[in-house]
Amino acid sequence: MKHTISVALCVIVSLVLGAIATRYVHPQWMLATLHSLQLHAAIACALAMILALLISRNVFPGLLLIASIGIAVHAWIMPYEFDADPAPQSGKTIRLMHFNILGGNYRNGERIYQAIVDSGADVVNIMEMPPLAPYLAELDKVYPYRIGCGRETEICDMMMLSKRPLTNLSVGGLSELRKDRFMLADIDVGGTTVHVAAMHLSKPYFDNYHKMEMTNAARILNNRKGPLLLSGDFNSSSIAPDVQQFMRWTGLRTIAPEIPTWPVRLGRFGIAIDHVMVRAPLGMKSVTRIPNSMGSNHYGLMAEFVVPE
Repeated sequence: MKHTISVALCVIVSLVLGAIATRYVHPQWMLATLHSLQLHAAIACALAMILALLISRNVFPGLLLIASIGIAVHAWIMPYEFDADPAPQSGKTIRLMHFNILGGNYRNGERIYQAIVDSGADVVNIMEMPPLAPYLAELDKVYPYRIGCGRETEICDMMMLSKRPLTNLSVGGLSELRKDRFMLADIDVGGTTVHVAAMHLSKPYFDNYHKMEMTNAARILNNRKGPLLLSGDFNSSSIAPDVQQFMRWTGLRTIAPEIPTWPVRLGRFGIAIDHVMVRAPLGMKSVTRIPNSMGSNHYGLMAEFVVPE
């Protein structure tokens, strides 16, 4: 019986590691979620192989344990390829708030509205914004410039709020699945034009749409040169192959390791699927998690950027 359990564990782990390893040869969209979970899956495989070794000591579980550890270590170090350079010591600071508030989270709409007002953010990117619809008039008093919910969009889904004028607007969908889940605008910060983007991507297991949306977003962003800040719910971690390709194409960087934002119940053991990114010469000073999810299944993020003098 012990030998059978050990063999079964080895077979399962072999299949999982083999599926993860496809990312190094030819990534498949069917395995995209597993690629985002590479660190978690590899740690689980390592623990399973430790159990297999305790049950029945032989070479094969040992080899799979080494492979699991190697894949886990690689998943841990991958984000550091895109670690942003330290922010300049001097310059003007921009504060950004990013939050997927969960479309059905109506009972917490007022709390979220108050959190936005109290945040001191210059720009606020909100995903799934219907719970804030009753508070738009009040938000307009603090953030007079807005994209979303009747301004440049037909639907109330995503929203960009700003204390500074939003110019050179680009709003639309990145694929046929969703409308108006990409927003791009310019703001003036002390005479410097800073591009600000927000996007909410499809889930990676919807055929090849996730990669298509990343590719389309990269093409749009690359048409605007100079400092860029972006926040978005990618529904995928930054170690996913298509997200890494997106960051290479656009030159966007983030602070590694990123902060887990989903699911809320896993806390710091969750996955960073909400991202804040920056392109030089803009510098990223800090990224912190909003401590209270206020009923959402995502944590929000606060970030500070520095525009060099």
